[in-house]
Amino acid sequence: MTSAAPDRGATTNRRMSWDVIRVVAITFVVAGHVTGGAALIPDIEAYPVSLRLPFGTFTLLVLSGYFMGPTVRKLSAGRWLQSRLARILPAYMVAMLVTFLVLRIVAPIFNGEEEGPWYLPGAGDLVRNLLLVHEWTGNMHRRIDASYWTLPVQVAAFGAAAALCWYWRRHGAHRFRPAVAVWGVIAVSAVSPVLSGIARVVPTATGLYFAHLFAAGAAIWLWSQRRLAGPNLAAMLAAVLGLQLFRSSEPQWLIVTCLGVMLGLMCLAARGPDWDRVLGLLRRPISWLAGISFGIYLVHQKLGYVVARVLTGMEIEPWWLRMGLVLTAIVLAAWALTVLVERPLYRLLGPSKRRQAETRPDVGTGRAGRDVATAADAGEGSGPGEAAVPTRG
Repeated sequence: MTSAAPDRGATTNRRMSWDVIRVVAITFVVAGHVTGGAALIPDIEAYPVSLRLPFGTFTLLVLSGYFMGPTVRKLSAGRWLQSRLARILPAYMVAMLVTFLVLRIVAPIFNGEEEGPWYLPGAGDLVRNLLLVHEWTGNMHRRIDASYWTLPVQVAAFGAAAALCWYWRRHGAHRFRPAVAVWGVIAVSAVSPVLSGIARVVPTATGLYFAHLFAAGAAIWLWSQRRLAGPNLAAMLAAVLGLQLFRSSEPQWLIVTCLGVMLGLMCLAARGPDWDRVLGLLRRPISWLAGISFGIYLVHQKLGYVVARVLTGMEIEPWWLRMGLVLTAIVLAAWALTVLVERPLYRLLGPSKRRQAETRPDVGTGRAGRDVATAADAGEGSGPGEAAVPTRG
């Protein structure tokens, strides 16, 4: 799942707005798992507060849908797909391998001689995660990390977007309007549960169950480019929230309301003034956290549980100190993953800026052309990120 930096050509001065949204989303994802998810593991001492509202992951998927627009239009479909995969897969593979090795070491220790709450992943789990087919097992509790359900969803969404872009440019540009495509995706997501008749996990494992979230982001981008009328956008977002109401865990209305607020904030970010007029003093920390948000998503859940279990075993008190140490460990690990893995491997594996410019018919050789080339490489994290079906946070 990739939440991205805005297109410099259209929204350069609004980067602060998108960073704020990304940070708010990842904050609720981490809070839900650190305070709520960890409490479900018997040998981790629970915190006196619990904040489990899994709308943060859904927000990150909407962000991915939004930033497909300003990035895919600047590259060929193939190079755009290469860029997206190079952005998310190397960091995911490294984080997953580290998590696998850590669990192989600590799970037997934590469980003792009897079978305990800590799942010990095996070679089959490793292979399934490497091939991005781990969601086909249908048991989110027997996972290397349950948060990794979004990675195959993201890859499927990127592949579908690249295929649609390729077809659009060659055959369909004059046959139907973008709004028709968005409504089509929402409709496919709405009827996807019928595929559970083939196998229970098909709708979620294929990503079709969550396609409406990517469609919401695409709709907001089209509206920001004035290629979609306001009433049509409102109807699309209402349909998306309606679907989410039936697909969310309790408290359903609160979760959907929070998601609705985030969609409204995205609309403000897309066509409103930059938020740094209000939050200018926080630009540096917000931008820094937004830049490592994908790393936070990849390391926060299972590795965070491991840290919490160790601190519980050490009888660290008070509770706020334990929570502070867990969050510090998550942020430091995410920073290391971003700096040492995600960014350098993206520069190595992603399409070069020169080749990107060569594939863009609208990119010149002057400063404007260089700005557009830079925009396509602007820090696109993932998201989910991060967020079983919608009951997962």
